[in-house]
Amino acid sequence: MKLIERTSRTYLWLSIVIFLISAGMLIFVLTTVMNNRLDEQLRYFKDVIAKRIKYDYPLTIFEEPIELNEAEQYKYPNDTIIYKDTLILRNIEGEGINEFEKYRQLTAYETLHNIRYKIVARNSLVRNQDFIWVIVVSSFIIIILLLIGLWILNTYISKKLWHPFYTNINRLKNFSVQDQEPIKLEKSNIEEFQELNESIRNLTQKLQSDFSNLKEFSENASHEMQTPLAIMQSKIELLLQSDNINQEQSEQLQSIYQAGKRLSKLNKTLLLLAKVENQQFSTKEEVSFKELIEKQLENYEDFILNKNISVSKELSDHIISTNVTLVDTLVSNLLSNAIKHNINNGTISITFSKNQLIFSNTGEQLKGDPENLFNRFKKQSTRKDSLGLGLAIIKQICDVNQWQLNYSCVNKLHTLSVSFNSTTTNQND
Repeated sequence: MKLIERTSRTYLWLSIVIFLISAGMLIFVLTTVMNNRLDEQLRYFKDVIAKRIKYDYPLTIFEEPIELNEAEQYKYPNDTIIYKDTLILRNIEGEGINEFEKYRQLTAYETLHNIRYKIVARNSLVRNQDFIWVIVVSSFIIIILLLIGLWILNTYISKKLWHPFYTNINRLKNFSVQDQEPIKLEKSNIEEFQELNESIRNLTQKLQSDFSNLKEFSENASHEMQTPLAIMQSKIELLLQSDNINQEQSEQLQSIYQAGKRLSKLNKTLLLLAKVENQQFSTKEEVSFKELIEKQLENYEDFILNKNISVSKELSDHIISTNVTLVDTLVSNLLSNAIKHNINNGTISITFSKNQLIFSNTGEQLKGDPENLFNRFKKQSTRKDSLGLGLAIIKQICDVNQWQLNYSCVNKLHTLSVSFNSTTTNQND
């Protein structure tokens, strides 16, 4: 839910609650005021009747007062005035229908000329109630119109004020640390948005600077490490060809040479992994997986024959829009993994379709946790030349392309599947 919608809903519910409370208070206040006025009028009528009785004037417009019986005299020994609302059945003239009508009633028990009288005065509440509801409904309509107007005005103003914010959000979504130009943000005259833009601008510049420094460091470190490693391996090769070393020295030199090769391979692999994570392979083109897989099968043919592995393949002609270097590395690592962890006289099955790439191979049962399979330096093989980075590179390439990588093992048949998203797949015409 957007902030504007959340704020508008909060204002709406708050307005409804305030309106209901205000409506109840308005009805209560109006009812109290009208009842007080009616009570004053009823007391005036009671006083008129009492004066008529005192001075023996005829009661032309009032009913004759009633003398109290013994029970009433016992219940009301002193002068008492009682107010209450009551319903009285009355006939509607011209319609011949009787209906109950609400009245405000005053009942007074007074002593006049040493005689106890009961004086009753009433006044209809229908007109007062109609008047109250007219006021309430009118107020309700005015408030509703006011709320609608305020809501429309608030929505318009909010969208106009928040437009730079949402524009900058979209630009941040498309921002990449590889961009050479600083991010361009929509200007705003709101102080808080200006501070936010300044913070975003500083942050993105720092990210671009850090990325550039990291990229430069990785490239320089790799280059500077490869040079002495190449020199070291060259010198060791010369020593191994020398006739002045014994068997023990030769074995030690062989061990140093293999360690150097492993270190060189590790350096190249970590550099590749860093480049993939930093999304330095951003160039995309139409790639044929079928051609790449067949090419890699030719490259690994000797390793396949050495283990007498049977390879079956089912490859479609679909093409995918992605970086060719990453895909070549992906296929190479998947095939290398299937060969390394296979058994003699085993099988490899390769399937490529529009939406999926599947590598299946026979092999020993997995000993560790499958969830750790794609972590760096986690390896099941005991081979010295295995770095434990092959599957980590595969996982990173899939993550960069937003592909889904899954692993399963059934009856010692290991399967790695890569599921492509629909936006990167195209059919070869």
